[in-house]
Amino acid sequence: MNQAAEPKRNHQDTVFRMLFSEKENAIELFNALEDTNYGPDTEVEFTTLEDAVYTNLKNDLGFIIDKQFIILTEHQAAINHNMPLRQLEYIARTYEKLVDAVALYGSKRVKIPTPEFFVVYTGSQKWKTTTLRLSDSFLHKPPENSVELVVKIIKMHYNNDDEQSQKVLERSEKLRGYSLLLECIKDYRSQGKDAKEAVNMAIQRCISEGILKDFLEKNSPEVGSMLFKEITSEEFAEIRAKEAAEEYYNKGRSEGIELGITNLIAAYREFHLSDDQILKKLIEKYQIEETEALAYLEKSK
Repeated sequence: MNQAAEPKRNHQDTVFRMLFSEKENAIELFNALEDTNYGPDTEVEFTTLEDAVYTNLKNDLGFIIDKQFIILTEHQAAINHNMPLRQLEYIARTYEKLVDAVALYGSKRVKIPTPEFFVVYTGSQKWKTTTLRLSDSFLHKPPENSVELVVKIIKMHYNNDDEQSQKVLERSEKLRGYSLLLECIKDYRSQGKDAKEAVNMAIQRCISEGILKDFLEKNSPEVGSMLFKEITSEEFAEIRAKEAAEEYYNKGRSEGIELGITNLIAAYREFHLSDDQILKKLIEKYQIEETEALAYLEKSK
């Protein structure tokens, strides 16, 4: 395995990736996630996939620490139950890059870093889940000779009710600072500030309060641009999610009413009610037009 340089930045980078692509911060992140105490001299090899397909500008972060553990961390602003499947793709691509293909066909066992998977969730929607399992997406219960992948979810809202997430934030000044930066932005947005103004005000406030001070002073223009893209993308995603939820709710409600009417018609007919009697009852019970009630009657014949 060759020592990899820090990931190159591109227009799709996020502040999370930028912050924790620095060696010192990556070590701090690992120590916070696993409650370990690796020092600043610990070897870190970044394995972030530059050519992976990302959505909503949320890139993943990958690194090997002390040649033993490979950490894949995905920053998510929206609830996504497909993270285990995505992480499976990421780890497969990563091992493909790390391992000599020829060695795979030899008799000697190829040793690989132990993988650990995390999602750092920054969204506003409540997410009670603490782990996601690949097997939850399987069509059938997996046999013994199957595969499993478990992703831990770290929620970035400070002072929330997730004890595990709180301990992680308390162990990492950088992660806690990042959480507070996002909370500042959301606070200003709730006060009616536009996205750009909220981002700029949050950055200045964090600098004045000593939150990620060095990082923000060094990178504030780039950070501001990234945060603006992230916040506007997150808000757009939340709007679309809400619209989709309403659409599915209305669809489900409509289908539920139709099923109820169909069952009611069948029950009335078992009691030998005439179509005129059934028609009257449907109009009264469901507050529907006569033409719609007639259509249900015809459909049930």
